[in-house]
Amino acid sequence: MDVRQEIAKQVEKLPPDMQEQVLRFVASLSPSAPVGENGARLRQFSSSLDTTSARQMIQAIDEECERVDASEW
Repeated sequence: MDVRQEIAKQVEKLPPDMQEQVLRFVASLSPSAPVGENGARLRQFSSSLDTTSARQMIQAIDEECERVDASEW
């Protein structure tokens, strides 16, 4: 018996609510690539910010956004 058949056999023994829990767990294991926008469609926004506004945005992000310290884990 292969792995898929064994998994199906074990899942069939579970009550429906636990089968749904298994399904959610298995779905969470699947690597999903983030869906983004095609670069060509974003080209229309290039140069839409003036230099001053762009600098202000960068400064606000640097000053206000929370940072994660990897050494804390």
